[in-house]
Amino acid sequence: MTYRRFFPFLFALLLFTSCSKLGDIELKGIEVKGIELITTTSAIIEMEYVIQNPSNSSLILRDADGFLKRGDVNFAQITLLSADTVASKRISVNRLRFRMDILDPLSLLSMGLNLSKWKFSDFVVDARAVVKPTGRRRKVIKLRNVPMDKLVDRL
Repeated sequence: MTYRRFFPFLFALLLFTSCSKLGDIELKGIEVKGIELITTTSAIIEMEYVIQNPSNSSLILRDADGFLKRGDVNFAQITLLSADTVASKRISVNRLRFRMDILDPLSLLSMGLNLSKWKFSDFVVDARAVVKPTGRRRKVIKLRNVPMDKLVDRL
């Protein structure tokens, strides 16, 4: 094999082996750590998640936004406030901060203000997130009508 053919082959081999484990990334769990009310219809939600990233690339969650729907009605809009980085080759515990704005305050009152009585199965998520592995192109992840109680399984 000549050197002209060997180096592109070696480069392609290194490229694909370093990225081969991106599909093995696993979200182990999500937990709400805090809710800070801003107004009667807005809140900052802090979530903690455990993720296993066996790949050689760190992942940067650059942007995320979407809607929380109840029935066919947009109940709340959710926006990621700051980017987060998932370290490579380890299991890590990370935090995200989202802003949630209630779009229909009357539906909030009709459901009752006791959050512990709400069922996750009553809500669905429509969302879009941008993830960028280090050294690679960004990837857009779209979720459409994913039940809230199945969100972790889907991710």
